Amino acid sequence: MVDAVWSRSYVWGMSVTPLSFKRSFRCRMIKGALGVLLCAVAASNDVANAQSSGPVLYRLNPDSSFQRGCFPPCMCAVMITEPVKGTFILTPSGSDPLFNTYTVTEVHWSFTNNGTVTVVTGSGNYKIGGEFAVQQELSLYLQMDGGDVEHFDSGLVTTSNLFPDINVSISTNGQFCFDTVFSVNASPTPVPQLSIGLTDTNTVVVSWAASADPFILQESCDLSTTNWTTVTNTPTVKSQLNQVALPISAGNKCYRLRPSGN
Repeated sequence: MVDAVWSRSYVWGMSVTPLSFKRSFRCRMIKGALGVLLCAVAASNDVANAQSSGPVLYRLNPDSSFQRGCFPPCMCAVMITEPVKGTFILTPSGSDPLFNTYTVTEVHWSFTNNGTVTVVTGSGNYKIGGEFAVQQELSLYLQMDGGDVEHFDSGLVTTSNLFPDINVSISTNGQFCFDTVFSVNASPTPVPQLSIGLTDTNTVVVSWAASADPFILQESCDLSTTNWTTVTNTPTVKSQLNQVALPISAGNKCYRLRPSGN
């Protein structure tokens, strides 16, 4: 199960190069009085190239950062610099003769300053292309801890970075005098394949490959709803697999993995 129905119905699936996803569903009827239907959301990766036809999960690399303070030509002693971690989703939205365009959704970043964690959420757009040199622009509308929405933009800038990796700085004031800046260095990240099995003790075991990237197991009784809830059971690691044992209950059960944003 995976391919990931992310918060707003994106489904993520395992692939070492998660570039093109198609939904598929594997359901298993458990015989008996309960007639429980268990579904795992799965995915396939059919196109191994940089032009994805569906949503792709991105994770910020360690050198991504948050900065707030004075930039040239202004000079002052105020400057905060903190590492930023988190995820977002990049989905193709169109193209023209010069640029490929994408929507950015489900931004979930965080950084810590003086022991206080700030959560950053939002969405926006990204484009990359150009006629003579490769250019890119990242434009996001972000909220910090649910505060006012601020527009962060890189402007159209030349890049030597190889897509699908993204490396660009976005700011509210063009990095002029007092400004707030996010340096975004992000890459597509694989999502583990989710599997479902039954035990001799009549419980359900949901498992996925252990990895350095944290994921949260969620469940729902209906794939068409956005009402997914987080499974609070702590996974155990066995044979390099995260495993969660759950009791069998009446009705349908669907499971998915959601990036934790960490």
